Amino acid sequence: MRQQQDLRDDQNEDDEEEQVRERDLVEAYVAEHSLESSLNEVINQVVASRPEDPFLMLSSLLYARATAKRGIFYVQVCEVLDASGEPTVLVRLHTGKGVFEGCCSAEAGGITDRECKKSQELDEDGNSVGEPVADVPPNKQRYGGRGYAKIAVIAQELLIEKLVNMEPTDQGALDAILQDLETTVGRNVCLATSLAICQAGAKYAELPLREYVARLQELPPENLCTPMPLFSVVNGGKYASNKLFAQEVLMTPTSAASFADALQIAAEFNTALHAQLDTHGVGFTNRGAFGGFAPQLQTLAEVFQILRAALDDVRARLEDPEGHVISTASASPLRVDFGVDFAASEFVVHPARSDRDGTTQNEDDNESPRSFTYNTDRWVPGSSGAFKNSDELLDIMRSSVRELEITTVVDPFDAGDVKSFAALHSAENDLDGSAIATGDPADAADGGAQATKEGTGLGGDPNCRVQIVGRSVVERHGLAALNEERACNTVLLVLHQFPTVSRLLQAVTNSQHLGLAIVLGASAGQVGADAEILAALAMGAGVGQVKFGGILGAESLDRYRKLLLESQEPGAPPFVGARAYRR
Repeated sequence: MRQQQDLRDDQNEDDEEEQVRERDLVEAYVAEHSLESSLNEVINQVVASRPEDPFLMLSSLLYARATAKRGIFYVQVCEVLDASGEPTVLVRLHTGKGVFEGCCSAEAGGITDRECKKSQELDEDGNSVGEPVADVPPNKQRYGGRGYAKIAVIAQELLIEKLVNMEPTDQGALDAILQDLETTVGRNVCLATSLAICQAGAKYAELPLREYVARLQELPPENLCTPMPLFSVVNGGKYASNKLFAQEVLMTPTSAASFADALQIAAEFNTALHAQLDTHGVGFTNRGAFGGFAPQLQTLAEVFQILRAALDDVRARLEDPEGHVISTASASPLRVDFGVDFAASEFVVHPARSDRDGTTQNEDDNESPRSFTYNTDRWVPGSSGAFKNSDELLDIMRSSVRELEITTVVDPFDAGDVKSFAALHSAENDLDGSAIATGDPADAADGGAQATKEGTGLGGDPNCRVQIVGRSVVERHGLAALNEERACNTVLLVLHQFPTVSRLLQAVTNSQHLGLAIVLGASAGQVGADAEILAALAMGAGVGQVKFGGILGAESLDRYRKLLLESQEPGAPPFVGARAYRR
């Protein structure tokens, strides 16, 4: 009996020791995770709020605490349609502070279903492996083979592997990972992911998105700005069903004293332009793909005649001394600049050259041909073509600048025709003051012509009379090469040209170091959900001009509306105005 009692005593002692150890472990665990204090806090919040369903609020508060310190924990890649109805990708980044989305237009390009001929199995380096599958004709594939369903599956698996548990505030490191993946998952996936990361990073940093972009750019607060908008008012080329060889006619309200006034001038001008076009008959008030009108006109001279008439109507309304339509600072007098985006790469006829052995080569194979051929009747149905060589198109550009008083010329030549870019830039900006186009300053329709006559230069730049803007030429040759050739004095940077946000911001920095003015642009297919990130990139990177389309387009208007709201917030960056937009 005594032996049994001793055994029971020993067992009790062991149990007590085990209980002590367990109690110590529990207390240590509770202390380590601050469970008692955290639970008390959330319960106090519920009691203070007295919600109708306290358990629902309690669960929400506990979930928020559970995820608050987590980084990226899931990535979704989805095939969607862009604003032009073309397939593209959307990336949803799941983080401890919410879900953030990034998307880009189909123009960004990627690895389509037609090109994705491998199985969805990945090797340890993230490369697709497997046996090639049988080719299917594009007309028998969904979206004609232009979809992204296959790569979306591959990309999602790879991005989860590479990004989960990383902090979204490390934009540079994450973008470096994405850039390495570009050839595997495609540019559109990388860019969409980078845009989502940027928005998540701002949330984690507890900063407005524009201030977060400025921090990424290492830009002091005084260098931030609200940009000058270049509105698309007339669409042609591939953006419209008319005969204009130019893709867009642009209007810049240079007399605007604020972004709100700039947007109002654009709206007033569109109303007057609609009235003018309506008098010409059916089809003249059609709308183009990028938010401008698409009138049934064939020449720029016809277009500008109507634009001037509309501008006269707007002046009569806004400059009325007895009216209270707009602030006096923006309409005394009212001035606007006009520009043209020719998008010459769309109507160039790429010549073929014969090699010594008689084989035919394209102009991209080796060095560029001496002269390019352009078809200015590219969009005229049934036309046999109106072919111009580089010199003839240069003459057209120069006469357009002079006769139509154009102050901004975008992509006047093909990307390979760098010498013609340089010739136009030299001809328009290397003149002395006496060579500037003549005319009565009082009758000047645009602020740019007036500014050059006053000797202040365009946009506050004394060396600029006409903005020669490169987009496709920059993409092909790079900034340094263009600077050496003096091919242009302004660059148009569009999101889908870059695989990541970091690459875009680096291009902005490089352009500024080279003394090039910057226009931040959007494409016709860019979805409206990008408005916040585009506005933040423009303001946070200190970009002086934006080209987001015309206000007739819902997506374009979303971007301008976001800029308007940002410009009206307390502490918002100042509007650049006519004397500072060429920053």
